[in-house]
Amino acid sequence: MNLTKYCIPHNVALLQSSTLFRKKINRFRTKHSLLRLTEILVLSLVMFSVWGCAAKVVFVSERDGHGQIYKMRSNGSNQTNLSNSSDTDHFPDISPDGNKIVFSSFRDVGENIFIMGLDGQNIQQVTNGPLQRTNPRWAQSDLIAFAYPAFRKNTKIWTVRPDGSGLQQVTNPGANESDGSGHDFYNGGERIIFSRFDRTTQRRDLFHIGSDGSGLQRLTNTADISEVLPVISHDGRLLAYRAFYHEQPPRETIRILNVAGWTLAHEITLPAPAEGNISGLDFSKNDQQLYVSVQSADVPGSLVNIKQEIFSIKLDGTNMIRLTNNAVSDTWPVSIAPTRHEIVSARIPVLFVHGHSGGAGPAWQQPGATGTTSFAAALAANPDLPIDPFYLELPVHGASHPENYNRSIAEDALDILAAIEGGPDSAGVQQTGILNMPSYQNSKVAIVGYSQGGISSRYYLKNLMGSRKNGAITVFEFVALATPNHGVGGSFTCGNNAQPDRSSRELCGGRTASLQSQALPCGSCSPDPAPFSTNLPGDESFLVDLNGHDFIDNCNESAIANPSLEAPYSRPGTQDGVLYVNLYAANNEDMVVGGQTQSLDCYGRRLARNHAPDVVNVEITGVPSGLPGVVHANFPHHWPTICYTLKSITEQQAPADQVTACQGLNQP
Repeated sequence: MNLTKYCIPHNVALLQSSTLFRKKINRFRTKHSLLRLTEILVLSLVMFSVWGCAAKVVFVSERDGHGQIYKMRSNGSNQTNLSNSSDTDHFPDISPDGNKIVFSSFRDVGENIFIMGLDGQNIQQVTNGPLQRTNPRWAQSDLIAFAYPAFRKNTKIWTVRPDGSGLQQVTNPGANESDGSGHDFYNGGERIIFSRFDRTTQRRDLFHIGSDGSGLQRLTNTADISEVLPVISHDGRLLAYRAFYHEQPPRETIRILNVAGWTLAHEITLPAPAEGNISGLDFSKNDQQLYVSVQSADVPGSLVNIKQEIFSIKLDGTNMIRLTNNAVSDTWPVSIAPTRHEIVSARIPVLFVHGHSGGAGPAWQQPGATGTTSFAAALAANPDLPIDPFYLELPVHGASHPENYNRSIAEDALDILAAIEGGPDSAGVQQTGILNMPSYQNSKVAIVGYSQGGISSRYYLKNLMGSRKNGAITVFEFVALATPNHGVGGSFTCGNNAQPDRSSRELCGGRTASLQSQALPCGSCSPDPAPFSTNLPGDESFLVDLNGHDFIDNCNESAIANPSLEAPYSRPGTQDGVLYVNLYAANNEDMVVGGQTQSLDCYGRRLARNHAPDVVNVEITGVPSGLPGVVHANFPHHWPTICYTLKSITEQQAPADQVTACQGLNQP
C-alpha cells in the first residue's frame, strides 16, 4: 500500500524536516513508547497523508520565461515549479495511480513525450525523434495517447506504453484532415474520443475510436459549431469539451454530455472576467467541478497567450473561482486522478427507459397533468438519495415517426444492452456501457421501465442480460411502471388491420381489436381477433415467447404451467438475482394496459399484473384521470409512483405501501 500516493515529498527525510511532523512524532512516542520505530514511521506517513497531501492540480506556466510544469492546491495556493528545466515543457497529464506526470518537452530533438514523478524527479523519456509529439493522455489501461506530427496537416493520434514499447498509430485522417485538437480515453482505456479538423470546411467535430484503431464513429456533425478539447471525467460518466460557435459575434461554451447515450447534461457560458479562447479543460478529482484555462479580460495587454488564467467552476456553471493571477500564460490544468479504490461509487446507477411514443424528456424530466411532477424534479428535490440517473433516449414510435415503423422491441432492448454493458447499439454505434464506467465496474444497475419501456427491459432481462459480461446478472432491481406485461387490446391501438408500426403489432399479439373484442368476456371471443395483414415473422409470438404462455391463459391463471417465466433470474428464487417490482393503476383504471385483473379484451391481453410468484405487484391509487389514456400518461408523473420507485431502489426492497414510500421524501 502506497501511503504517500498523493504527497509531493516521498521520503522520510523530507517528512522529518517538518516541524509539525516532529511534534506529532514526539507526542506519539511518549504515548506509545513500546511501538517499533518502523511502526511509528508507517503511522506517521498515514498522518502526513491526511494533512500533508495538498497538491491537487498540475498546470503549465510561462512565469519563468518558457513553459514549465507547475503544481498547486485546488484553491490555487502553493504554486510551485515541478519541472525546473531550461527546456520548454507542455501538456501534462496524471497517471491512473496518481503517482506520475506524463508531459511533452523539447528536451530532445523535436518535442517528445516524457514521464516524471509528482516531485519532478526520475525523468524518463518515452518517445524520441524530430517534429512534435504533444498532448499525451494516460489511460487506466496504462496506454498513453499523443498527437504526432503536431500542429500541421494530417496529425494523427498514436498510443505507446510508458516504457516506450508498443508504439501504434490509432487514427488515419484524410489528406485535408488533422486529429490534433484534443483527445482523451474512455471506457477504461478501450476507446479514445478526439477532435478532427477538416481543413476544407474549417470546422472541428468529435469522433471516437477503439484504442486499437478499430470502430471509428462520428459523435458530432455540427456545421456551425467546432468541438475541441474533449475530456472524460474520472468516473467515466461525463464528457466535457469546448464548443466554439461560428456566428457573429462568435461565442464559445463548455458542453458536458452523459457518456451513456451522449446526451447533454450541462452547457456553461463562463462569466466575467473570462472572455473566450479556452485553452485547457479537465475535471476535478471528485468530478464535481471543472478546471479551465481561458483568456481573462483583466490581464493587461492584447496577446491571447499572456491573458490565459486558470479558474475552477461547478458543472452547473456556478461558483467560478480564480486560481491563477499572472500577466503570463497559465494553461492546461489537470487534476491528480483518484485511485480505483477512491472512485468505487456507493451510488446506484439507474437506467430510465421511456415508452412507445414519447422520449426521455416527456417521460422522466417533465411533469404530466397539473399537479404532477417528474423523476428528475424528485431527484433534484432529494439530493441525498444515492441515485445516478441515466435517461436512455430510444427512437420513438407511432404515426408521427414513420421512419421507425419497422423497428422492433428487440432493437430497443439491444440499446438497453449497449447502455448497460457497452458495445454496439441497434444503430451500430459503440457505447461505453454504465458498467464499464470506473465508478460502476463493481456494481449492478437498476432499471425503471415505463409502458413499452418495461417490455423492452424485460426482453433485455430474459434474452440479452450478461451477453457482454460473461453471463453476469447485471441488474439488481427492475421497476416496471404501467407496463403492458400481457399486451394491449384496445381498438385505438390494435384496430388497424394494416397496422404499420411493428412494436404496436408485437404488443397487440399480432392481432387486431374491435369494440366487440373489448366488450366480450375474456376467453369468449367470437370470432378471434384477426391477425394483422402486415405481420412479420415473430410479431404474433413476441409476447407469448416473452411470457412463456398463450394470451388466453390470462383468463384462467391456474392454466399457466410455469408463471415464473415472466420474471427470469428473480430473487429470492435466484440468489443475488433481480428484484421485480411491478406498479400499475388501481382498479384497472389504466385503459391502455389494464391492472390487477384481466379486463376489456376477450383475447386476454390487457393485464398489467405479472404472474411470476417472485414479483412484487403493487396497485397505485390516486393517479390523475380523465379521458381514456390519461391515467396511463400520468402514471410515471404521479408522486406516489415516484416515491415507491425511488424508495424500493434505495432500500433494495419494496416499501410496505405508497404512503410509507413517500415518508421522508421532499415533494417537488
